Amino acid sequence: MKKTYFNHDSSSFTDIKIIKMRSKLGIESYGIFWALLELLFSEENKLCIDDYDSLAFGLQCDPSILKQVIEDFDLFVIEDNCFYSKRLNNHIEEINNKSKKAKESINKRWNNTKVIQTNYDRNTSISKVNKSISKVNKSKNIEDRLSDFKKSVQSIEGINDEDKNAFFLYWTEKNKSGTKFRAEMEKTFDISRRLKRWSNNNFNKSKSRFPDYFDSLLMKRMDESSKKEYEQHLVKLGYKTEYNPNAGQKWVKK
Repeated sequence: MKKTYFNHDSSSFTDIKIIKMRSKLGIESYGIFWALLELLFSEENKLCIDDYDSLAFGLQCDPSILKQVIEDFDLFVIEDNCFYSKRLNNHIEEINNKSKKAKESINKRWNNTKVIQTNYDRNTSISKVNKSISKVNKSKNIEDRLSDFKKSVQSIEGINDEDKNAFFLYWTEKNKSGTKFRAEMEKTFDISRRLKRWSNNNFNKSKSRFPDYFDSLLMKRMDESSKKEYEQHLVKLGYKTEYNPNAGQKWVKK
């Protein structure tokens, strides 16, 4: 048990046993009682005595009063020339329980810290793998990356070809510099998950198959069949074609 402090019950002064002791021995006995508890606490709640004179000398009190405090008022338990306090046992048990709970709490926090560290190490490892993949991708030219992207899309089962083609056309639009396509510009891109959501949400139907605006880059990459459908879609939205000697044919909204 850690040497610390124990509770001094605020009601001890009016305890019936204490009242009997004070009425017979006076207020001095009350001080002797608490001095004994403090001494017992420092000795793991057990004191063995050969004579009361020696103990009384240590406590600076009358040996006869000390003997009565210990023996006459059922405040202490006497066994084999030793005595202890039931009241103090309760306090010690409470202290030990608090210490045990505190230790368990520390161990729990420590275990949680180890779990967090393990997850961090695993995520760091995954991050390193992703960076490695990114470096491999960057080493390929964009056409090779588009080809790999298409193979990945086509390899996913349970999705019809129409949805796959529309998904591929939408997510492979290149940026202005032609160095990246749309999917590569996303922070994360799970092809399987996005394609399934695309199909489930009917992104490939009516408005979702084509954007509700004229996208020249998208149109250039379409086959003839898709291009005609896109043109019909634009017409329904109120677009018409105009010819510009420099820019060629373009679609503008009426």
